[in-house]
Amino acid sequence: MKNKSFFAFFLVLMTATAFSCKQHPQPVETTIDYSDTMYWYSCGDESHSADVFYVYPTVSTISFADNDSSWFADIRQPEVREEANGNQRFNKMLYGEYNFYAPYYRQMVFEAYSQPTSILDSLAQIAAKDVKDAFQYYMAHHNQGRPFFLMGHSQGSQMLIELLKDGMTEEQRKQMVAAYCIGYQVTAEDLAKYPDALKPATDSLMQGLVVFNSVTDTTAIGRVSRNDVVGINPTTWTMATDTVPAEFHLGMARYNEARDSVLVVPCPTRTYLFKHNTVCPDLDPEMVFIPAYEQMFPKGNLHFADSWLYGGNVLVNMRCRLRNH
Repeated sequence: MKNKSFFAFFLVLMTATAFSCKQHPQPVETTIDYSDTMYWYSCGDESHSADVFYVYPTVSTISFADNDSSWFADIRQPEVREEANGNQRFNKMLYGEYNFYAPYYRQMVFEAYSQPTSILDSLAQIAAKDVKDAFQYYMAHHNQGRPFFLMGHSQGSQMLIELLKDGMTEEQRKQMVAAYCIGYQVTAEDLAKYPDALKPATDSLMQGLVVFNSVTDTTAIGRVSRNDVVGINPTTWTMATDTVPAEFHLGMARYNEARDSVLVVPCPTRTYLFKHNTVCPDLDPEMVFIPAYEQMFPKGNLHFADSWLYGGNVLVNMRCRLRNH
């Protein structure tokens, strides 16, 4: 088993070009019943004092023939849920200090991101609604008043940002310790439209939205993060642009097959912030590079590594924020 945070998403990239071109998607009317355990990878064991509500990135490689569902992962199918399981299992092991809640949702297949904005926005509403419904079910039936973290990567972070905008009550916002929306962006327009809902954390302790995206050099910033205005350096949890020594990087999370566990291993690199992207100049630009997708993720773009690249820093920071909550 490999690091599923990267390789499951890699798989969808390599198969996305095989999908047929679909135009003018119609709304998908069905609603997911999150009281059915089939739609949850994990519902937590409630043995810890805080929770993680986790939303996985784009992993779906299976496209179905009918015009509506072919844009989305059909999570009624066991093989589609199985595609998400590796990523969810990796993260459940990584965040084992917390009760781990992870729903399946009708995520958009990768091809959707090549569509015009009007189509993409329409499609995103389906996935966002599922995440909102799952979150509200979790709050009503599982949370029991505990503090919680929101955690996602890529499309998962996109859907959590939508949840923050208009899917939570004020009381629920107070229970949230932090929302780690890794590998996505929040724009100036987002902040202007949702000033009360999207409150970026600007230090290592405050409650709020935490976003970061990484590159090995400034020319590798891609479409996913080029308009980000809240990105923070996850080795210091500040928006300072000074170069940070390598010892501040506390290690990356990797799957260890011999132990069947996720371990934090050294990853020495200096970092600095440039246009709210974290630059890691000492890492290999080929680290997670896929030539076929250079236009979206140029060489040196570390999007596929962001969810595990700072594993040690994130774990320590979660403890700090929880103590301060």
